[in-house]
Amino acid sequence: MHAHKGSTISLKNEHGKLLKFKVSGICEMYLGHYIFMSPAEYAKETGKKFTTNAYLVTMAKHSPGNISHISQKMIKTGAIETVVSTSSNRKLLSSFTGSLNEVILILILISGMLALVVIYNLTNINVAERIRELSTIKVLGFYDNETTMYIYRETIILSALGIIVGFGFGWWLHHFIITSLPPDVAMFDPNMYPLNFVFSALIPAIITAILAIVVHHKIKRINILDALSSID
Repeated sequence: MHAHKGSTISLKNEHGKLLKFKVSGICEMYLGHYIFMSPAEYAKETGKKFTTNAYLVTMAKHSPGNISHISQKMIKTGAIETVVSTSSNRKLLSSFTGSLNEVILILILISGMLALVVIYNLTNINVAERIRELSTIKVLGFYDNETTMYIYRETIILSALGIIVGFGFGWWLHHFIITSLPPDVAMFDPNMYPLNFVFSALIPAIITAILAIVVHHKIKRINILDALSSID
């Protein structure tokens, strides 16, 4: 309804009559939509005396089987029109989040494989094109670690920049998915936590570190004489 504190909203009663209410505050509900008001406010706005038409029942045994059994017994009495179970609603919401977690896991795996292939191929091309330069550096007395960092430093810097840029784009994508995917009666947790950023940074960092080891062994095996004697 795009309402905010101080707004006036219109609601229909069971007879289709529009009633106007002023919003004094808004709270976040992760499941369902509710309007809270005092009995006095209800009587003032509707012109009717407040009467209770629902009961909140807290059960001693919260097992799904027991809840279903008691709910059926209540409905069979004929005095109760419907029973709404919070545990069933929570289970429904959990099924949404469970499916979303599976999709996110697949996206993470695909993104990791893409990063692995791209970084490995780019580094291989970089080494192949600069093999005489690397051989010259080794001849001048550079250690293997220094030679590896000479060519892999660019990859590390680009990976760090990619992580930083990914934080901003990832935050936007997370907000878009969390607000667009849930049904109208549910809401996912929209907050971002420090661990989200830690894991997001660790995945590309680990891939970059593993490929650094592979590149290091590749550079160690460079035949200096063959590289320097080759004709471009």
